[in-house]
Amino acid sequence: MVLHNIHNKPDLAQVHLMKNLSIEMIKNDGYCLVTELINQNVNNPLDRFINVDETDIEIISHLLLGKNNKNISSEMNIPLSTVQRRVRNLISKELVLFSSDINYNKFGFKVGMLHIYQKDGNIERIAEEIKVMPGVRSVEIHIGNSDLIANVVYKDGTDLLKLISKVKSKTGVERIVWSERIQKILSPNIFSIEHF
Repeated sequence: MVLHNIHNKPDLAQVHLMKNLSIEMIKNDGYCLVTELINQNVNNPLDRFINVDETDIEIISHLLLGKNNKNISSEMNIPLSTVQRRVRNLISKELVLFSSDINYNKFGFKVGMLHIYQKDGNIERIAEEIKVMPGVRSVEIHIGNSDLIANVVYKDGTDLLKLISKVKSKTGVERIVWSERIQKILSPNIFSIEHF
């Protein structure tokens, strides 16, 4: 579930930058200043021009640390309405996303992934058909081992078996491998984005 909450970001929200960003940690101040935000993509004609200033960069740095708009306003000593407007603009430019997730385990559900291998080359069609199935939270198109990864929620093995059978029945699906998430461990290195 993706939330576009510009007033009070949920505690569990994770902010993802949509472009390849250089991030430089400013140790003295204890927060991350996003630098060279545009530099890596300036010469890419496929990217629309992204217009951000130092205030936007500082707001992004605070968002990466999990701060909400009210905290950012207070720490930057700027009006809350300014922060809200700028965050809205950053969201509309798709520079940041806010996402929250339910702790399905607390509700008695299991979380897993279906690694779907397809044979006919029509990845988008299969993804569209799978994304609306009960229990499917999202479908990702991948390059590499499997072609699609469906993030799924299920109550028990019977529910999982029914879902796998439905996916296998889709034209073009060659095989499925599934995995169940046992534990999610967040990395302390959320600010590390390496150059390739």
